[in-house]
Amino acid sequence: MGGVFDLKSEFAKYGEYHANKLNVAIHMIFVPTILWTVLGMSNSLGAQDLYSYPEPISSLLELLPGPNPLPNFATLSMAGYIVFYTILEPFAGLLFAPGIYTLLVTAQQFVLTSPQGMKVCLGLFVFGWVAQFAGHGFFERRAPALMDNIVQALVMAPFFVFLEVLFALGYRPSLHRELRSEIGVRILAFRRKQKQNAVGSAKASE
Repeated sequence: MGGVFDLKSEFAKYGEYHANKLNVAIHMIFVPTILWTVLGMSNSLGAQDLYSYPEPISSLLELLPGPNPLPNFATLSMAGYIVFYTILEPFAGLLFAPGIYTLLVTAQQFVLTSPQGMKVCLGLFVFGWVAQFAGHGFFERRAPALMDNIVQALVMAPFFVFLEVLFALGYRPSLHRELRSEIGVRILAFRRKQKQNAVGSAKASE
């Protein structure tokens, strides 16, 4: 298996917990929703002016429409996400960057300008997690990926759903087949382990 910067390894680690189409559809809706709410609520957690944008970045931001992202931890985190995704899959990572930027800026501004912003974000955050756990329980029949590796799951989830959208639109079909094959291998290994554990438990109870 590849390392942390290997797309096949990282995608398959998350994807083996998301093989059911209905569960994937739920995640396509609520992973971006949860990310948006976290970015919004983070405005009240810590200082908002942790750093100053260097001149090249400041000039670039001035060319973009709308307000600039706040110089805080959430913005740094999303910059790290973009870098990580771009290393995993350069074209898709860069293609996803405007989406992450939009989620970041709109979430920050929503909380700053709406009196009920934090309450709305918190409500959507809770509902999003309930929907995803329900998807795993009713459709996937398997615990979420974060139960095994919370950091990998939280970082990979947004890129996973974005790639699923791209693949549905015909993006790199050979890569899609390769990734689905790796996921299939992992799911088969998991089911074999489940079967072995069931047989072992049955023998132990005799």
